[in-house]
Amino acid sequence: MAEVLVSIVLDQLGTFIVEQVKGQVQELRMAIGIKKEIQSLSLKLKMIREALDDAERKRVKDKNVKHWLEVLEVFSYDADTVLDEWRTRILQQEIERNEAAVASIPRKKVSCFILPSCFTFKKLEVNRDIVRKIKELDVKLEEIVREKEQFNFVVTTTGGGVSDQDVFRRFMTTGIVDESEVHGRDSDKEVVIRKILESGDQENGPLVISVVGTGGIGKTTLAQLAYGDKRLRGHFDERIWICVSDPFDEVKIAKAILEALTKSSQNLSQFHMLLERIQERISKKRFFLVLDDVWSEDYSKWEPLKNSLKNGAPGSRILVTSRSERVVGMMDSSYMHRLGQISDSDCWSLFSRIAFSGRTNEDRENLEDIGRRIVRKCKGLPLAAKTMGSLLRFKVTEQEWQTVLDNQIWQLEEVAIDLFPHLYLSYDDLPPILKRCFSYCAIFPKDTVINVDRLIRIWMAQGYLSTIENNQQEAKGREYFMNLAMRSFFHELETDDKNTSVIISCKMHDVVHDFAQFLSRNDCYSITGIEATENIEKVLSVYHLCWERTDSTVTPVSVCDLGKIRSLFAAHLLSKDLTHDLFKGLKCLRVLNLHGCGMQELPEEIGNLFHLRYIDLSSSQVQNLPEAICRLCNLQTLDLQGCKHLSRLPQHIGKLINLRHLITTDTPKLESFPQGIGNLTQLRTLSGFVVGKGLSKLGYIGKLNQLQGYVSIHVIDNLNDAEDVVEAQKAALRSKTYIKELRLNFYWASEVRMDVMEALIPPPNLRFLTINGYRGTQFPTWITLSLNNLRVLTLSECFNCTFLPPLGKLPFLEILWIRLMDELKHVGNEFLGLPGTIEGFPKLKKLKFSYCSEWEEWTDLKPEIGFSVMPSLKELELNCCEKLTSLPYCLLHRVSSLKTLKIKMCPCLELDWTEITHIQNIETDNGM
Repeated sequence: MAEVLVSIVLDQLGTFIVEQVKGQVQELRMAIGIKKEIQSLSLKLKMIREALDDAERKRVKDKNVKHWLEVLEVFSYDADTVLDEWRTRILQQEIERNEAAVASIPRKKVSCFILPSCFTFKKLEVNRDIVRKIKELDVKLEEIVREKEQFNFVVTTTGGGVSDQDVFRRFMTTGIVDESEVHGRDSDKEVVIRKILESGDQENGPLVISVVGTGGIGKTTLAQLAYGDKRLRGHFDERIWICVSDPFDEVKIAKAILEALTKSSQNLSQFHMLLERIQERISKKRFFLVLDDVWSEDYSKWEPLKNSLKNGAPGSRILVTSRSERVVGMMDSSYMHRLGQISDSDCWSLFSRIAFSGRTNEDRENLEDIGRRIVRKCKGLPLAAKTMGSLLRFKVTEQEWQTVLDNQIWQLEEVAIDLFPHLYLSYDDLPPILKRCFSYCAIFPKDTVINVDRLIRIWMAQGYLSTIENNQQEAKGREYFMNLAMRSFFHELETDDKNTSVIISCKMHDVVHDFAQFLSRNDCYSITGIEATENIEKVLSVYHLCWERTDSTVTPVSVCDLGKIRSLFAAHLLSKDLTHDLFKGLKCLRVLNLHGCGMQELPEEIGNLFHLRYIDLSSSQVQNLPEAICRLCNLQTLDLQGCKHLSRLPQHIGKLINLRHLITTDTPKLESFPQGIGNLTQLRTLSGFVVGKGLSKLGYIGKLNQLQGYVSIHVIDNLNDAEDVVEAQKAALRSKTYIKELRLNFYWASEVRMDVMEALIPPPNLRFLTINGYRGTQFPTWITLSLNNLRVLTLSECFNCTFLPPLGKLPFLEILWIRLMDELKHVGNEFLGLPGTIEGFPKLKKLKFSYCSEWEEWTDLKPEIGFSVMPSLKELELNCCEKLTSLPYCLLHRVSSLKTLKIKMCPCLELDWTEITHIQNIETDNGM
């Protein structure tokens, strides 16, 4: 933990002199005045950082080291706060200077001369305060350095220092297991064995089958079950079990494989000779090799071993267990088995066998109810059930069992020593910044569905991504998340319906959450108000606090040291709990989550929380945002999703020059955006933008070329004059190359000129486009000329359009949905892109028409040489097309890929079902 905090401070120190040089003369003098202190701080922190790897290991047993690290962590937080205050003051002065310059333009020269002197006076006062604080930090750090010398830490510049105090050592495994003691893995065992025995080989060596899961889930146990199965014993000539662990020592692994094959020790030390001998021993033999607990993702280490195993007979197999999906990819696995939790009943069987060993039936009856509730805390993790069973085996009374039930797992020292080492190994393998990103997640209450985008924005707000180039922070944050997810720190991963490779939400297993709390017990805490009365000391010490809604009279103001808190999750709090004193006290706050809170207005005091980077007001009762919020020049995220009573945004929102994410989805009363929105050139997310005459104009978003992902534009007034054309051109949608999904909503606009539509050319990389409520008679030409990368298109409630554009020309379109087109009567060959193309809809997989009430005819394609129609189509759906009489013969009979046909409420449609028996899934309510 300390390593990441120290690194963040060092990175900030490294940028300040450069930033100051860019400033005014007085600011430069101020920086030079404390240049010595800045250099001193940097040098001392670098010396400390070199010893932190060893210090983190020793803190487990050495209380003095633990205390020293805690002091260092407090110092790091304080230093980060001071440096952020310095940077913020510089930014505020820059904003004030720019505003003064603009305000002075129409004035006389004398006014222009007076304004800068006022700023200089204020600036000097602020700068003296910063200088004093930095000098105080240098004195504090000097004392920390002096205390460090007594511990004789192993100094390393590369990390990985080893201490004889290392409690969390790795475990050697064997292929032997007592199957009678294993519960809940029968189906997993059968799946893995079936894959092992499955016929099929690959040219570049034996097939690799992988078992992946979090620490303690039972990967080794499952491999042991497979290794000892009678079916495999008789199937393979050789069975070899190797505990790989970390580091991946290819020489030791090769030697272990050879010793297993020869049944004797090997004195060979040359890697090449070992591999040659392995090739000889396995030649023409069918072997089964288990590589248990693989960590390394370095293909160059695996490749020589892999090549030495190619001489085995067909049917040879390698079974790998790992915590990381990245390892699975590196080893080119043909099948990956994700190992999940066992059932509550299996967990109980595992627990009770150990916990009730040697007890009387009477004891069992008295303790069973408490025991079952304890097992539920294990959430299907076999190692947790075994560990809890071992703990309770020697606890006799009901009160002792109740004490274990009432405590968090991470607070039980005996459990932590036996259970957490298995998880610590995965944690220790992470780079420092990923350790911090993971441990921070302890702030989320158990069983929380964590939105990945929100999590990344919170990491950004805490400065964990501050060393990344500004335009890459969100992408890097997702890379960090995926790294943690592939190492099984998160589970129940939910993917985006439109892009299954993108994870949108996840959870943390309860035991993994307990481990995160164990790691961050001095930093993060999740609590209810009722618990606060019993845990005041814990609440006082934390920097990141989740305070759940409660009817208790205890509030954060009454028990917390508000001046330390950097994250406050106070979702669903009542307005009475969100007092002015609370906002006055949160001087270091960076993340404020008031999701679902009951307050209607934020107090003006929020404008003084200048460290704030993240504000979540989603689903709250807030009606207006105070102008004071515009003083938060560091603010990166303002989440207003679902604020159904919000009617306006602050007039001076353009001052939020670092705002990256403005989320206004599902805010029905928000009918205008201030013109200053156009100054937010850092904006990445603008989920909903409202356009209306006299309210907000399309041209406001003209300079927002960093917008990415999903953007929705709501037109609530007619766009029918020349000025609207100019505004549409100013919007410059085509220049916003990072937008992937665009929605154009015209529900409230009865008239939109065609040249306005033509000016709204989407960006060329657009993947998803929806046009809703457009009342024109024809679609803009760009819909087929400029969208060569489009994957999904929805045309909805375009009531006045009488024909469809040549959408068949779109080369990558996969899904097309056309609904509520009342004037559409005829679909002709132009829909396919004729003339001018030889293949209509080459990539289309799903086509759906709904509620086209006047549609009568779909023209069949005349036989044409070399022309194909929808060669990739898999699903065709027709819903409530009441006048349609027939479908094109070419579509039903010449598209061999068509597997599903759904027809509902199309009473006039007549088909000969006997001629389309090749379609596997036909659903209809037409009585045919």
